[in-house]
Amino acid sequence: MLRSATTRIAICLFGLLSPATTLGQTHSSTCENVEGTFTLHTFSGANCNSSVGLCGTVEWRGDIKATSAFVATSFVPTADTSVTNVLLSTGDAQLTLRGGTLLTKDAVVLRTTGNGDFAEIDTIVGGTGAFAGASGAWRASGTISGDVGQGRYQGQICH
Repeated sequence: MLRSATTRIAICLFGLLSPATTLGQTHSSTCENVEGTFTLHTFSGANCNSSVGLCGTVEWRGDIKATSAFVATSFVPTADTSVTNVLLSTGDAQLTLRGGTLLTKDAVVLRTTGNGDFAEIDTIVGGTGAFAGASGAWRASGTISGDVGQGRYQGQICH
């Protein structure tokens, strides 16, 4: 469930984007700032529909109270991966909330060594029910060890 528009979303991604930054916002939209924490579990195998073999489930807490399913659509090294141990990934997520769903396109940067630091930007591309026509984005960051990760998010949902 979402709280008032004055609530801030604090996900510790990079801090490069303003929480008020939204994509595709219309003048008739009501926007709410959101923040909170999440826990993720990654998996692969027969239950994962990803062409690159990476899926996940997420439990969202705070202003977004939801569960979500993530399917990676790309997982690529960069020219510097051999030095930085950082990979890039994109994917699609569906968040199930009371009142409807949110659909996002996610862009993730993952450090494969150390604490397994990651940061991402999740862009809302649609929704159903109370979230039909939704827009906005949030940033998230955290750490992942093995198949389990945790972190914080901060952003804005307009609907």
